[in-house]
Amino acid sequence: MPENNTFEDQYDYEFQEGIDKSYFFETRNGYFYQINFKESNYLFSDFEEINTNLFEFILDLIYPEKNSKIVLDNLILATIAAIFRDFFSKNGHDSVIYIIDSSDSRQAARKRKFDNWVQLFKGDDFFKLDAEIIDKNKNKIFSSLIIKADNPHFNAIIRYFGSLSSENSK
Repeated sequence: MPENNTFEDQYDYEFQEGIDKSYFFETRNGYFYQINFKESNYLFSDFEEINTNLFEFILDLIYPEKNSKIVLDNLILATIAAIFRDFFSKNGHDSVIYIIDSSDSRQAARKRKFDNWVQLFKGDDFFKLDAEIIDKNKNKIFSSLIIKADNPHFNAIIRYFGSLSSENSK
């Protein structure tokens, strides 16, 4: 269990450093999750003014299979919130982007769930900016940027993220 953890009711998780910064946890119902923070600096490749790292948040249900019925479990929410706090404690001035999967038209439900996770951990320490991108087929793709409020490049990163969503919606 990570130090300085403010969430009492959550699952224990394991962190593994590697190509992606990965976290793993298992629920009391036997679900095994993997969370990756995948380096995604290519999304900010035109943003040369600042040396900042951008990571994409990816949540995968490893076991059982993805099409299994998921049992509602509030400890998952607390665990993911704790993992975000741990990630940022290790990567203070980095940013996280979440591009919400829209392959099965359940993106609105995923966005609501993600918003709840972020609300649980963000407090005054973090800022979340949402964007909607309309693809060439007129599908709505939700994305969010999470950045620490004390990031020295806060304003520039927020402006750049906003410009990306504006350009991609044309």
